[in-house]
Amino acid sequence: MRNAVKIGGLIATTDNAAAIGEKPQDIVSASDKLTAYFTARVTFLEQLAANALPTHIILANFSGDAAWSRYVAGIQQVFGEAGLICPQIDGSTESNMPTLQSALAVTMLGELQKRSSYELEHLRWYTYGLPLVGNEVLAQPEDVAQLQAIYHAWKEEIVQQVWPVGSKGLQAEFTRLFGELQVESVLNTEKSAGPCAVLLLGIHPAKEQLAQKIFSRNFKRLCKTTLSCFQKK
Repeated sequence: MRNAVKIGGLIATTDNAAAIGEKPQDIVSASDKLTAYFTARVTFLEQLAANALPTHIILANFSGDAAWSRYVAGIQQVFGEAGLICPQIDGSTESNMPTLQSALAVTMLGELQKRSSYELEHLRWYTYGLPLVGNEVLAQPEDVAQLQAIYHAWKEEIVQQVWPVGSKGLQAEFTRLFGELQVESVLNTEKSAGPCAVLLLGIHPAKEQLAQKIFSRNFKRLCKTTLSCFQKK
């Protein structure tokens, strides 16, 4: 698992955002709904990375009572894009102390799903999306890995392994997966991918053609022999 914790029979994943939202002193100006959407999106992708699906959602809202419904709408959008019913959302709002900047955290508890298992080295690896962060995410939404396509391919086992790329960049994620390997790519391998704007996808060779039809944009193959270069398809 990437950033997930197994608690009993459940898988717990979480993500947060701060200084992004509708308050005057936020560093990045964005709607509360969009901020919650991207925060929940990361948490959801971490569930897929652990081969789980969310059944419970906990929202920690540090932005005041007015933001709650907007945050809920953003979380619900994630599940709407995936074609799923959003689980019940519970949590808490900081309403005693007014905050100068926006902040929230989204935690999901999920159940493991029965899926075919493969050794990582037996899969062919691709990147999907571009590493974007902050205002770049707002300016280039078409270059953010699309949730609907990811979930569809994961559900149908066209993609065997989802691996989000976060703030430490592609190189750090390759290291976590494959050990000390240097990655050569047209992408900036050290750059933060923000709210997992780019993902690593592990795909069985028999499923590659199907995957290429689903992921038609910003979909780059990692060479199987060296795990150190991308091959344009």
